[in-house]
Amino acid sequence: MEGSVSHPETAIAKPAKHWLPSGKKLRSLNGIRAFAILLVFFHHMTWSIPGTNAVVNWVKYFCFQGWIGVDLFFVLSGFLITGILVDTREAENYFSGFYARRVLRIFPLYYATLFGILGVAHFIHPYPTQLPLPADRYLYYLFLTNWLCLWKGTWGANVLGHFWSLAVEEQFYLLWPLSVWLIAPKNLKAVAAWLSVSALVIRVIWAMHGGLGQAMSMMTFGRMDSLLVGAICAILFRDDAALGKIKGWLPWIAVSMTGGFFVMMAFLYGRSEWTTDFWVQTLGYSMLALGCGALVLHSAGTEGMPTVLQKVLRNRSLSKMGAYSYGFYVLHVPVIGGAKLLIVPRVSSAIQATLWFPLVLMAVLGLITFGISAASYEWFEEPILNYKRYFEARFADSSADAS
Repeated sequence: MEGSVSHPETAIAKPAKHWLPSGKKLRSLNGIRAFAILLVFFHHMTWSIPGTNAVVNWVKYFCFQGWIGVDLFFVLSGFLITGILVDTREAENYFSGFYARRVLRIFPLYYATLFGILGVAHFIHPYPTQLPLPADRYLYYLFLTNWLCLWKGTWGANVLGHFWSLAVEEQFYLLWPLSVWLIAPKNLKAVAAWLSVSALVIRVIWAMHGGLGQAMSMMTFGRMDSLLVGAICAILFRDDAALGKIKGWLPWIAVSMTGGFFVMMAFLYGRSEWTTDFWVQTLGYSMLALGCGALVLHSAGTEGMPTVLQKVLRNRSLSKMGAYSYGFYVLHVPVIGGAKLLIVPRVSSAIQATLWFPLVLMAVLGLITFGISAASYEWFEEPILNYKRYFEARFADSSADAS
């Protein structure tokens, strides 16, 4: 996901209408990426926490809600990618430049991981249980895994299952660049808003006709509101007058929407699964989109200011983790899967039942994943990303207009 999990560059591309200073950095967004990937990591590690008492069960339950980190990534993606598209809308190589740069960012690590895991696993065992079924693997090559649950009626968790969110983004960005190019900039915000509302309507109709379940949480048309809210935030960020009117409300929107969502989840504790709850699957996703959008826009709008939030988000360690977030996202589930297969079975059940075991395991696997992600970025991804310079936006000579 370039712009989100795949963390595209935080530098704003040179705009056609110079809405932003050329090359402006939004370092605080790397901090948000770091928090998002930590949330997702905690979500995938909750299996290791033993349910020893009611307090621990509550902690485990709310750690499991770390899946909301994906929604935060979606909003970040919509914000950054739409910003790039809007700023380069009048470029001569608008389409070719965008898709070439996106391929350079997403494909190398994605396919290297996909081919590597499936290839190695085939020699170890032709049908390992922690991998997608052979009949389903073509969907991973085509970025269509998010529809697997709908088509088959079941979702088989595996070490590549988290690729569904990358599939959602790739499908969305097949059409969104064309939309940005065709729709007049003054109308783009309204179109994005209506499309965002339509995602909620789709989920409501689907839920009312017996569609509650994992498939609803993964379908592109039902989850595009987070991407579109990010897009709206990108447009507002480039409109000083509009941003000035809502700037003071953004922290309150972020707290109330995300807080309201967690209150909803607390009410569900012990009563229902989030994947089968009507309100979470419909209004809940919209609340998350608005809350995450307000956070991202507030962070971007206060970039560099001496606030507590900016000091936290611009922390050097968080910035570094944010820079490696795409690799961390792609690789953390295979690392966890490897630990469950090779390490955990060798640990006694008595040790696994202690409270310190999951803490140590999380720390160790987190550090391992960070190390692999850092190596991947520095020695594999970044050399490839250097080729992006050949696909920078090219604008027609505007010297005549200036004169």
